[in-house]
Order: sequence, then C-alpha cells, then structure tokens
Amino acid sequence: MDFNPEVLYRYFKGSYSQKDYQNIKTFFEDESFHPVLKEHLEEHWANYFNEPLPSNNLDHLLNSIHSKIQSEQQPSKKTKFIVMFQRVAAILIVPMLLSFLVVIYLQINKRVDSSAYAEIQCPLGVRTKFELPDGSTGFLNSGSKLKFPAVFSNERNVMLSGEAFFKVIHNESSPFIVHTSNLQIKVLGTQFNMSAYEQDSNEEVTLNTGKLAVLSPEGNLYGTLTPNQSLIFNKKNQTIQKKNVEASQYIGWTEGKLIFRYENMKQVAERLSRWYNADIDIEDPEVLDYALRATFMDEPLDEVLKLLTLTAPITFKEQPRETTKDNIYKRRKIILMIDKEKQAAFK
Repeated sequence: MDFNPEVLYRYFKGSYSQKDYQNIKTFFEDESFHPVLKEHLEEHWANYFNEPLPSNNLDHLLNSIHSKIQSEQQPSKKTKFIVMFQRVAAILIVPMLLSFLVVIYLQINKRVDSSAYAEIQCPLGVRTKFELPDGSTGFLNSGSKLKFPAVFSNERNVMLSGEAFFKVIHNESSPFIVHTSNLQIKVLGTQFNMSAYEQDSNEEVTLNTGKLAVLSPEGNLYGTLTPNQSLIFNKKNQTIQKKNVEASQYIGWTEGKLIFRYENMKQVAERLSRWYNADIDIEDPEVLDYALRATFMDEPLDEVLKLLTLTAPITFKEQPRETTKDNIYKRRKIILMIDKEKQAAFK
C-alpha cells in the first residue's frame, strides 16, 4: 500500500471511511511509513493544527510515540502507553502534538481501560494547548499539570494543579468538573479560567462565557458565577470573595500577554518566576509596598525588569549563573531591591 496524504487529510478532518481508518492504522503501525509521515506532518502542520510548526526537531518525539503505538498489541497493556505519554509530556517539546497523538491512539484502539489516566505537564516558561477526550480544549499555563481519564464516564472529571483556561463542549447529560486542592468547578459547557497553584495563597476562578458553580471538595456550594465574575478562595482563612472583573484580563496569557492590574510585588515576582522560568526573590520588605499595572506582549525578562524600575523605586541585580555537576546552567536568579535614591520621589 502506498502512502496517500488525502487519507490523512480526511482522517484529521473527521470525514474518513472505514477503509481510511484501516489505512491510518497501518501508517502508524508500519515503521516504513514513519519518514514520509513525519515529512508530510511537517509540511502540512499549519493546515492541520492552525499554528506554525515548532522549531524543535520532531524526529525523536515522533519515533518514540510511533514505536510505542506499534508495540501495544494487547488492549490490556494500555497503561504502558499512559506512562510513556506522561514521560513525554513532562518535557513537552511539542505540546499540541501530544494531545493530538493521544486522540489518534484512542481512536485506533477503541477498547481503552476506563481506569487509565493521562497527565499533561507544562514546564515553567511554557504555555500548552490541549484537547480532552470529549473535544473540550484549552491552555495550560507555565508550571501546571492536568490529569484526566483516557475515557470520560457519566461525569467529565479533570484534576488541575496550576492555571488553565477551559473551553468546554456543552453536554447536559455529562457535567464537566475541575477538581483542585480546595475547589470543584462544575459546568455543562462554558469558557473559564482557573488558577490553583499550590504555592499561591488563593485559588481563583474567572468566568468568560456561560455559567458555572463553585463548590467545596465535599460538594457544598460556595456560589455561582455569570460572565465577568470571579470567585477567590483564600486558603489560609478558608474564606470566599466574589467580585466583578474584566474576564479578558484573566485569559490574556493564552495569547502570550502578561497582564498585571495593580498586583502587589509578591504576586508580580511569583508570576514572573513562572512565566520566565527564573527565580525572582525580594530582598527588601519595602518592595512589597508597591504594585504594578502593566501589560507585556512577548517581552523578554530583561525588558520587563527595566520597566519595573521606571514605575516604582525598585532596582534589581542578577546573580551569576550556577551550573550543576553535569555543567548544566541552573535557572536565572534575580533579586529585587529598593532604590533608596528614587524612593523619596515616589512618596
């Protein structure tokens, strides 16, 4: 059988026949097709995924996943694929490719163990697009993890640590529930942002469209949200605050925008650390007296820090980069300090 790109096109667009399906399965199981398959995906990436081809070399990732798919002969061994998927997702060189290949695998192998879970891990300094088994999509922010069943049952339950934006497919018979350490977010179909980093003092959900309910882990109702509303759960005090917001400011990160709206410097340092995969520490307690209002779009960390020194009496220094025993550079470390000379002008 010859490789036919039209079969791939019909398959990705969801208009394939049973014969197309068998051909697709052969393409992924027969190693002789892997070079031409890789070449075709690279050439037509934008058509299939509506985004530019990542600059990273795909050889290792594609070959690893393809050979793993080919080796899975018995349905009872599905969990091995999930383990492989987790390891690949941990480095996540091509995030969208991972979500896509999981869907392909599940379609090729219909009898999936209902107890199997997949996990996507988004490294620091990276934003990841994902697609869930029901067709719901979204983005994971830097340093976040999303765990979900390989097949959804009556309820679509996912577990989040970190921040994510969800665009949930509507299904009245199957509620979509996001579980965090302190909250449950229950929806039928909507768009919302959820921030639940373990190291943060708050968990916060912001609704863009639709309607959702916020509950405790035990199922007690904390409140419902309508568009442009946010609910904040204070972990220390176990209190709830509900407020009106501009939801677009909370989801700008999905478009590469880093938005601050009068956030204190502790929050600024935490967000910059995750966004740029750097350690940003505050040396002078007086730094915490100031807040930042700004929007950055694809700006390098150095430019953000320079602007910070213009908007507040703050200066910074970067410590020399350290290396591990393997001569790998550790993360950048930035120290924020008060600029005594400028401080008087800001009072």
